[in-house]
Parts: sequence; structure tokens; C-alpha cells
Amino acid sequence: MIDYVQPFFRPPSEGKSYILQATIGCSHNTCTYCAMYRKDEQKFRVRPMDEIKAIIDDASEKGLIDDRVFIADGNALVLSKKKLIEIMDYLKDKNPAIERIRMYANVGDILRQGVENLKELREHGLDMVYIGFESGDDVVLERIKKGANHEETVRASKMLKEADIKNSAMVLLGMGGVDRSLQHAEATGKLLTGADPEYVGALSLQVRPGAPLFEEMQRGEFELPDKFQMIKELEVLVENTELTDGYFFSNHISNYLAIKAKFPEDKEKVLREIKSVIEKGDENLLRPDYYRDVINQY
Repeated sequence: MIDYVQPFFRPPSEGKSYILQATIGCSHNTCTYCAMYRKDEQKFRVRPMDEIKAIIDDASEKGLIDDRVFIADGNALVLSKKKLIEIMDYLKDKNPAIERIRMYANVGDILRQGVENLKELREHGLDMVYIGFESGDDVVLERIKKGANHEETVRASKMLKEADIKNSAMVLLGMGGVDRSLQHAEATGKLLTGADPEYVGALSLQVRPGAPLFEEMQRGEFELPDKFQMIKELEVLVENTELTDGYFFSNHISNYLAIKAKFPEDKEKVLREIKSVIEKGDENLLRPDYYRDVINQY
């Protein structure tokens, strides 16, 4: 049995998926807000193919793989098209019931793969990728060393659409700090409009020890918006987001106000709800800080 390198991460929606750790760590790993892959043992590397197949063999024999697989770690799309296809084909040969295969991806890897490679990956089972957009504000994106700008993110998203691979985009309330709070929210909504992902997950930034941004906060170089400013960002974000046919969620435990909506039909109702919370200014309408404190322990 080949062990997972801990900790490993997956989106909440992949809770019922088998996690195949084909890569370890994140090949980019310079984002200033992220503390996910900072341990020495998580230094980025690709598992040898025979090791990946041995993991699949073991999991298949034990009946651990059902109909869903998530290929980890931080951005498995960094692998070559040939290697990804070999992995996905082997998975399905061993487990014919597999219906969907998903992974994290970053904008640079999508652009590098190109539309034709993405189409082939779709044919072999890749039906959705999760991308951390974080912000649509190029000033913020450069500051946090995201490695992609607004225009590149839109271009990569259009490639996914052309390849028929669904896009689940994550954005971070508070990522602009106090100084660029509203610019960040407005630009991020416009980015979502241009990218038009099928799913949007709005999370609230939590700055954890180990992330370079934590040290910036300690030095007074970054200030996180307060809870009602986070809600104001959510309002501005929603106002500026137009989706052709997408789902918008802010129900992650990091958020002060939980929203589940279908765009465009629920947009105005959601805006009324957010505005009402802001106008009342009642903290009892928000999720308690306790929940954010709990996930900050991990």
C-alpha cells in the first residue's frame, strides 16, 4: 500500500470521490495567501506511473473506487496530456463504473494544454476542473503572485467551454484587503461575467500561519476587511456577475452569509437578501465567527 502524503486537499463537492494523489503539492506554490502546500514533504513532484497504477490497483481490489475520482494534488493538469490520458484510461479499465473524473487546474496549465488537448482529455473522462480565480483585479492578482491575469483567466475559461469541460471557479472575498476591497469585488464580478463558469464558489479569505500573507498582516502591510465589508463585497460581486447558466454559492463555512443561487434567474432575489442584511447591520443575521475560528485551527 502506497501512502498519501499528508495533508492533501480536495473541493467539498468531491467528498464522495476517490482521491488519486497522482502529483504531490502544487507546481506553482507561490500564491501569498495559500498555506496548503508549504511543508517540505509536499514539495512538488509527480508520482511515477508504475506507482500511480499500483495505487489504482490496490484501491480497485479493495472496492474503494465507485463512480467518481478526483485526481490530486494542487494542479494535476500540469501533467502532460499523454500521462493524464494513461491515468484516466487505466482508472476506467479497472473501474468501468466511473462516470466522472475531476481535478484542480490553474490558468497557465489550461492555456498550455490548449483546446485540442483539452478536447482529448474530455473524451477520456475529464468533465470538470476547479480553478482558483481568487480575484479579477490585476493589481491584486499581481500582489498575491497568482501567476495569471484577468484576460488570461477569461481566455482559459473560454478554452474549457470549447472543449466541453465544466469550470468550477473559486473567488475570495477580502482578497483585495481594505485598500482595494470594492475594486477587487467589482473586477471579480466582471471576470466571472467574462469567464462564464458553470459553478462559482465565493469563499471568504482566511489568512493562516505559513502563508506569506500572514506575515504581511503581522507587519501591518495587509488588513482584512471586517465582516460587513465582506458582505458589501459579496453585494458588489453579485451586482457585477452575469452568468449564462450557472450556480453561485457562498455557503462555505468561511463565509458570514450563505447563499445558494442559480444565475441569472435568482440574481435579483439574492441581491435583495444581501442588501437587507447590510441595511439591518445585525450580526445575528451572520454566521458566527466561531465557525471561521474552527477552520482556522486546521
